[in-house]
Parts: sequence; C-alpha cells; structure tokens
Amino acid sequence: MPFYPGEVANDLQHYTEEIREYAGDDEHVVASYRDALRDALAEYDADRLGAEIGPHPQPGAAPTDEWDRSESPVVRFERSTSWENHEAVNRFAKEVLEGKTTIAADGSEIGPTEEFTVPFGLVQVAWSANHHHPDGDYDGDVSSHVLGPQTVTEQAEEGGMRYVDGRIPGHERYRAEGRAVVECIRRFADRDRTTVVVYDGPLVPLFANTYAPEVRDEYYRETMARVLAASEHHEVPVVGYTAGTKRTNLAKMLQQAYSERLGDEPLIADARVLSAFSGGWGDRSLTFVNRWGETVDELATTYEGTEYGFAEEVLFTYLDVPGGDAMDYLEFPEWVQREERVDDVLDIVRAETGVGRGYPEILQQADANAVLDIGAKERFLSLVQEFADEENLPIEWDAKTLSKERRRR
Repeated sequence: MPFYPGEVANDLQHYTEEIREYAGDDEHVVASYRDALRDALAEYDADRLGAEIGPHPQPGAAPTDEWDRSESPVVRFERSTSWENHEAVNRFAKEVLEGKTTIAADGSEIGPTEEFTVPFGLVQVAWSANHHHPDGDYDGDVSSHVLGPQTVTEQAEEGGMRYVDGRIPGHERYRAEGRAVVECIRRFADRDRTTVVVYDGPLVPLFANTYAPEVRDEYYRETMARVLAASEHHEVPVVGYTAGTKRTNLAKMLQQAYSERLGDEPLIADARVLSAFSGGWGDRSLTFVNRWGETVDELATTYEGTEYGFAEEVLFTYLDVPGGDAMDYLEFPEWVQREERVDDVLDIVRAETGVGRGYPEILQQADANAVLDIGAKERFLSLVQEFADEENLPIEWDAKTLSKERRRR
C-alpha cells in the first residue's frame, strides 16, 4: 500500500492545538522542583531526608552518603571546563580507556513467524569486548537460538488450544542477553580490575511489571538478579545505560519530602530539573538509591552458592554527555560505591560516550554485531523450509500470507 503524504499532512493540521496543550508551558513547575531540590540540600542531611520519605513505600529515590558531602545536586567534571573542541574529549577518552576492557551485549529477534502453519522464532545475541590495546585487541561472539513452536505459543486455559504469543521472542532475547553478560563477567573477571560492562538499558526492569507474574519473574527479575550477583561476586562493575530518559525518581522523592509544595504538581523529568545545575560535559548528579516500585525489592538470587538481594543496592546517577536537557540515566550496583570505584567507573563510561559521540561506543559495536538485517527473515524462512523438506515435516506456507507475498512482488 502506498503512503499518501498529502493526506497525512492535512490531517496533522487538526492536532495543532492538542499538541500545544500536551507539551504545555510547565517551566514554572520545573522551577518549583529545582527550588525544592536546593532547599532539600540545605535543610536535610541524608538520614533526616531518608526518615522524611521513609514511610512512603515507593519514594522514587533515597540519598546516599554523597548527599552530606555536597552543596549542589550535580558533581562537576572539572577536567572538561577548559576543553574547547571534541579533540579534547578524544584525548581524554584515549587516556582513560587505554588498556582497560569494556564489554557489552545486545540482541535482536525474528518472529513469531506467520508465514508457516507452524510458528517459529529466532533470537540472536552478540557480545563485544574491547581491551583498548594499541594493536586492536578485541573479543566477541554471536550466538543464534531457534525458538520452536512450543516456545512461541501458549496454551489456552480452556480447550487446550495453543496460540501464538508475539511477546515471547522479546522475553527470550532479554534472558539471552543477560546470560551473555554473566558469561562475559565470568570470562574476563580475572583479566584486571578495570573491566566494566556497559548494559543497554536499566538494571531494574520496571517495564516488566506489565507482564504476567511468572513471565516477569522468570525472564526479567531472575535474569537481572543474576547479572547483579555476578557483578558483585566477581567484582566487575555493570553500568545500565539509558539515553535521553524521562525518569522521575528524584521528582517523586522531592514530592514526598515537600508534599504541601509539590503534592498537586505533575512529576517532571529529573533531567529537566538537574539541567540547571549542570555546567559542562561530563557533569553528573549525586548518586541515589533506586526506590521506585517493588521490582528492586524482588531482585534476589543465589549465585555460586551465595544468596544475594538488591532491595536497596541499585544506585543511579544522571550523566551530562549529550548536552542540553537530555541527561542520560545510569544505574550500577551499590558495591561499586562501597568500594570507592564510582569515579573511575564513570570516567570509563564518559570515555566510551566520547568515542561514540554521545552514546557508548561499546554499545554501538554490540548493536551492529547483533542486528538482523532486512533480509535476515527471508533467509531464516528459507532455512526453515529447506529443513522441513529434508526431514519431510508437515510445515506448509500459510495460504493468506502466501497470497499477500505474491501480491507484493
């Protein structure tokens, strides 16, 4: 079906006022949260602020001991104050990364397929390790996992029929990526103390709360609990990196602490609140404990015979590397701060974003290796068909899908 830009452009005109109303002029609300953040630093120490928000089951965030040592909610990255161009960023990145190992894993998926009478799926996961040696010392691998019809379907509660669940390849991909990260941690833990894993996304999978409890727990909470446990057990920092986030953890904390002032105001993205305090590339917020929702409380597992729980042991900070209001959201396990490694670890992340021009280069490498190109699905379908023919299996093209394919050729 062709695209009719003229029709769409005309229809967009109907939404002019709705868009203006939705975006709104909320600078006065942002200013209220900024004032509250200034006041909180002046009026509360960490213990008293923690006690103030303590009765609330989900206060969004809680201060760490950095709170008591700071007069500003943002820690300046002093090295960048004299930089005049990106070459200075490149020099910093080269200095910081040389001889250090950064690791990332990413994945992509196909399916469930609708072209056959029997559904299939495919998950492909790639990991990359850059040791940043002058001779170009890299490691990496790609693994592919076929998802059979029993995996990509669910059985109905009544009648016993099985139906295709289109979300399953995404669940399987998340778990496979987590397993790849754990294997990388185990593989490179003994290399040196400078290895850092950069994870694509948050370490606390709040988004999984929309799934059924058994799916949420098996695929997401258990997967991330094992990543965090492996990180602590082997002392390899893992940093969850979310670009351009609209998280409101700090805004919720401030709303709880100043309920009379902010209780009726909408939550504002933390990055917008913090941007007024940030003065240059590489600045970061203070570290806070993630206290948003029950998910973090449920992150627990047994790893290498030791029980681990992370109820108050996932910290976060915001990093100013894109510029403007778009500060990025980083999560990492509490043991990194306990071992006084936050500054070194964040320098490595800063360097990776410098090389990647605003987004960690190691994540870009993993994504490029994992992505399935536009022709991958067709090649996968051909392999399934060849396999079915060779094994004389009852896998046939779906008549409706085949008809569509013929019309589009």
